[in-house]
Amino acid sequence: MLWANMALHMETDPQALIQRWHQLLEADGFVMFSCLGPDTLRQMRDLYAAQGWPAPAHEFTDMHDWGDMLVQAGFAEPVMDMERITLTFSSAGNLLAELRSLGRNLHPQRFGGLRGRRWFAALQEQITQRLADPEHPGRLRLGFEVIYGHAFKPPARIPVRAQTNVSLDDFRDALQRGADLPPHRER
Repeated sequence: MLWANMALHMETDPQALIQRWHQLLEADGFVMFSCLGPDTLRQMRDLYAAQGWPAPAHEFTDMHDWGDMLVQAGFAEPVMDMERITLTFSSAGNLLAELRSLGRNLHPQRFGGLRGRRWFAALQEQITQRLADPEHPGRLRLGFEVIYGHAFKPPARIPVRAQTNVSLDDFRDALQRGADLPPHRER
């Protein structure tokens, strides 16, 4: 079993990582992961866009695309799910500290230098105004989309061509392993 919790969305080449997972797992192995989805930080994206600033984070991948990548890498029976979670914070400083702990901005047009104190003060002011939680006065609200996925590495299948030669021992082994049947089905 391979478990990757909240790491895949920070990978610069996720397809290569998923392929590597496939190589590392044995037949009937299981991969399970969680990562952030495209609705994550929507309020921060809107805030930055309204100010004319570059995006605060790279675009996160949709769960359907993760499922497609799993299949392309050779995994079988991918199951994807998602949930939206809203977190509240007591201050803009606490919100920004939490975001810093979550990783880095991989956006190709991200701001390349350091920002000054004035910009940081403007950011905190905008967060305080735009992310105020109307249901909980004094709290700031920020949404996250969390994607969950899992899939199996199927046993190797016997390739079928116009003419295929398989030894009796290999054929017997394949039948005993159930290589000609989809995994986890009644035989």
